Amino acid sequence: MANPILESKLNTSPHLNSNPLKNAILSLPKDPTVCILLCVLSFYTTGCGKYYSYKPEEVPGAIEQICLKENNLKVIARVKGKTVGAVFYTNNFLDDKGQILPTVHEDMGKVTQAVTRVALSTPTPFDFCTVRLRDRTSGNELVITRSLDDTKRSYVDMLGIQESLDRTIFGQSKYSVSDKSKNEENFDLEEITLESFLADQIAQRVRFKLFKGTEDVDPAKQSYILVEGSFKEAPTKNFVFSIIALKSNKTSNETLLEVLHQASIVLKGYSFEGYDEIRIHDYLNRQMLTVTKDVLKAYQNGKISDEQILKKYVQESQSIQEFFKVFGLNA
Repeated sequence: MANPILESKLNTSPHLNSNPLKNAILSLPKDPTVCILLCVLSFYTTGCGKYYSYKPEEVPGAIEQICLKENNLKVIARVKGKTVGAVFYTNNFLDDKGQILPTVHEDMGKVTQAVTRVALSTPTPFDFCTVRLRDRTSGNELVITRSLDDTKRSYVDMLGIQESLDRTIFGQSKYSVSDKSKNEENFDLEEITLESFLADQIAQRVRFKLFKGTEDVDPAKQSYILVEGSFKEAPTKNFVFSIIALKSNKTSNETLLEVLHQASIVLKGYSFEGYDEIRIHDYLNRQMLTVTKDVLKAYQNGKISDEQILKKYVQESQSIQEFFKVFGLNA
């Protein structure tokens, strides 16, 4: 698996420590299936038996107790709206070769299992669960985010293992270590919305898809395509995807269509229609693809071809200066 902390040079830049560009770079794995399969398999083995029933106010404490008593892991659990989350710490999650330690995957799976188990054993209708493992030494963190509805569908074989993998978001990023937050109990959980979850999932699917098949290529020749997804509420409800193809064997049109294709799969799979448009920006090539919900439905039904999409809905994009704003950099 690729080193989650690319080069130390990235960590020295004041602009790359806590912005979407750094997160996008860090999310480019060599073989995501191998490194995360153990965590996802925990969704299939999580029990929700009659012995695990919790009142809403008992959820954080129950997660912490299960992790401590059954796995000897100290975690801090929180609830925010319809999101359940937990964080735990390690002094170093990398081995001497810069690879993630096998025990890290095991511990992430155990904590994810506990969070899921409790979240599904309470009358509160939680939507999402998330687990963070933080490295005290480097200030980096690994993150797993999962839809609980997807988990329930997995239990009854409505989702296969590969689709379950595709619907699970895996992140690697920096976390803020300020004087105020040195007390590890100060964990502020952010509520996850369906819109942001779908945007992140689409972006991740695109990264995995475009990177697939280049795992064994010389790193100097590998494709590096940064994809950031977000959902904008105003003035209209739009999914927005920003692409920076630093190295790619795909043309701009092929990349735009790949993003659209993945968006089509995800939005149809979740039957989500609470949006107006999808906007895809390829900043280095100054191309932008914009489709409305009605156009996407026609595309999904085979009434509009790839060629027609490119001919009718691609236009010149904003300048490279906009790229710096999107990814939080100074020009």
